[in-house]
Amino acid sequence: MGDVRLLGTCEMIHAMDYGQFTISGGPDVDELRLLAAAMQHPPSAADGRSILVRSPHQNNFAMRVTVERWSGRPSRDDAEWEQISIEPLTVRDPGVVRLGSPTLEDTVCAVPPGEYRLEISGRGFVNNGWPGSTEPGDEWRLRFWPRTAHEDDVRKVWRKPD
Repeated sequence: MGDVRLLGTCEMIHAMDYGQFTISGGPDVDELRLLAAAMQHPPSAADGRSILVRSPHQNNFAMRVTVERWSGRPSRDDAEWEQISIEPLTVRDPGVVRLGSPTLEDTVCAVPPGEYRLEISGRGFVNNGWPGSTEPGDEWRLRFWPRTAHEDDVRKVWRKPD
């Protein structure tokens, strides 16, 4: 792990609604099938071409997203994040990752074509459902690294404190 290094980053603001967003490395996102799978095995589901992530917040129209590309599996920092999952994703030519959300414009970031593992981490949640604002301040990090033969399944789902 000592030679794993950060290869690049992309910062973006994405508008998310309906408590979900997709991450795709090409066309043909089957949102309904992925949503059903993510509801059975929260907080996300993947088919290799796309990932659907369920957010505790119903919406965030100014969701901060940092995309990182790594040479290998980066060190884990699970304690710093409230929700985490790792999924496979294939990025096809022309090397663009697209974030989508129902009824809203997509946001894009350049990621070279390839087979990746993607860690999706979120934090700053205030409520399940309506967060009290259309810009509640949650943030997300997407960490890409080359896919290997076997990777652990990591799932951490945020639960509203009572």
